[in-house]
Amino acid sequence: MKLEWNREILIILAASFLFVFWGIGSISLLDPDEGMYGAIAREMAEKGDWITPHFNGIRYLEKPPLYFWFTAITIFLFGPSEWAARLWSALPTLGTAILTWSIGRALYDSRAGLLSAIILVTSVGVFRYTRVAATDSLLVLSLTLSLYGFIRAILRVDGEWQMANRAGKLGSWEAFKPTSLLASWRSGALLFWLGMALGVLSKGLVGFILPVLIVGVFLLANGKWRIANRGRGGGGLFAICYSLFANPAGLVLFLGLTVPWHLLAAWKNPGFLQFYFVDNQFLRFLSNRAFIEDDVPVSTVVFLGLILVWFFPWSLFLSRTLRHGFPSLGAFSTPGERPRLLIGLWALTVIGFFSLSSSKLEHYILPALPALSLMVGALWAEASASSAVNGQSSMVNRQVRGLKWLLVASAAGCGLAGIGLIVVADHLTSEAVFAWLAEMNVYYRILKVKGASFPFSSVAPFVPLARELGVVLVIGLPLALVFFYLSRPLASFTAMTGVAAGIAVVVFKLLFVIEPHHSAKSVALALKAQAQQGELIVHEGSLEYSGSLPFYTGRQIHVLNGQRGDLDFGSRYPEGQGVFLDDGEFGRRWQSEKRVFLVTRLQEGASVIQRLPVKGTFLLGRYGSRLLYSNHGP
Repeated sequence: MKLEWNREILIILAASFLFVFWGIGSISLLDPDEGMYGAIAREMAEKGDWITPHFNGIRYLEKPPLYFWFTAITIFLFGPSEWAARLWSALPTLGTAILTWSIGRALYDSRAGLLSAIILVTSVGVFRYTRVAATDSLLVLSLTLSLYGFIRAILRVDGEWQMANRAGKLGSWEAFKPTSLLASWRSGALLFWLGMALGVLSKGLVGFILPVLIVGVFLLANGKWRIANRGRGGGGLFAICYSLFANPAGLVLFLGLTVPWHLLAAWKNPGFLQFYFVDNQFLRFLSNRAFIEDDVPVSTVVFLGLILVWFFPWSLFLSRTLRHGFPSLGAFSTPGERPRLLIGLWALTVIGFFSLSSSKLEHYILPALPALSLMVGALWAEASASSAVNGQSSMVNRQVRGLKWLLVASAAGCGLAGIGLIVVADHLTSEAVFAWLAEMNVYYRILKVKGASFPFSSVAPFVPLARELGVVLVIGLPLALVFFYLSRPLASFTAMTGVAAGIAVVVFKLLFVIEPHHSAKSVALALKAQAQQGELIVHEGSLEYSGSLPFYTGRQIHVLNGQRGDLDFGSRYPEGQGVFLDDGEFGRRWQSEKRVFLVTRLQEGASVIQRLPVKGTFLLGRYGSRLLYSNHGP
């Protein structure tokens, strides 16, 4: 058993190295967001304020501190770098994969656990968002940890309940309450509370709401939780609930981890509680914030459609996985089968919860991916087991036949789509590429809403990417189908991971294509080479769109006409005075003897440049989507 565990962990580590960790430091921090998150962590490491995050010297109270704490420690130890900023997106993903493996082993079998973990790390969304310095991977890990603890509690109480029921000695509910700290840990109760605490410190109240909502829906859907039915069988779920929520150690752990930072942040930052909880969380969910931000949400239809994109290529098999996530409630025969309903409700609750939000973004589907991976992993494990054992049940045989026909349909559909991509690649238009980017990423939706034109000089860099994606689809899916028809489902599964690897390479190349437009690294390095201490560096517009300027320069950037957005609330504290400039103040500084640098992303007609005197305004260079000016020549 131990040897098998070691082998499976090594496989997960190898897959994670290729799909999660490989290349996380190869690309500059991409703005908006990544540079800002990296700059906040760098400032925390350098200034030592571990209570109030700061961005560009301004208090940043939009997000809880866990990601910034971990990243600041990494930067303190190893210095500021791209991999240091992204490490705490990659490491939580590895942790989520191991937890997914553990859940799969507990609820299905060892092969399902291994395949589920591989499916998770090879999905398109995980590959993409582990390369984003953000809090989302920590939220996914926290939710998975909390539900893993709940599953352990189910298995423990179900086993004890059934043994007591057979012996006719159900006794008191106190029998199901862990009696010690060690017992609470082993039962999963502490893990349940620990996951929620980490979720709250990673992403706010949603870290508490999601696990409680999923567990609550599970208890209600099961139909066996009835307080009145305490005496005989069917009351095990009440015992589970009792063992978790009537657990003082878990509650103390949760409050001990979450309350201190919130109290200290409220003490040091007047107005924090109203802004952080009401405006930033409740009103954000309803898209009714007092502090305006530029985010353009996706529609519910697009959000649901993006499940197929971010979980590709494994989303092709979701239609055959209902039995693994939504077993018949009347079919429970072993303790291990009862929690399988939790997996389906996990995915359904996350998708439903964010579908109701009017401010949802494309990556809000990520917390559902471990559950979807478990369902698809169980399907493939069942298919691979059936090829090695004769005399499988008619249900299993139907599932295997269904998977085979899904592969036929997927190979045909993806093959045609791949041929289409190859054919139309040379005829791509800027409108088509822009529309596609806008569905995938909020930044491009913002550009479209503002009436911006295609942000790249040409569609030429996108042409080979479309062609390569087409080749992957034309070759990979038919190959997987051939192996499956040869009764080699594991080889077919490996071919599917090859499809995922091919798509990952295309995505990685895409990041290099868009890097010059998004990243402010090149202009920041130019400023480091030219700007002397005491010389003013000004960014025109909201600084989060060039958030990596403070990260790469290590200097405070003044902001021209950009007080709205992520720095709006923080700008009202004393340290915000003098950082934000209007046209009049900027014009006076520009015409002074002191050298001033201006970084702008705005087109000339919309920029302050058109209102400055031609004489005394020098263009120092174009760096991707940004122009660098100065009031003194080179």
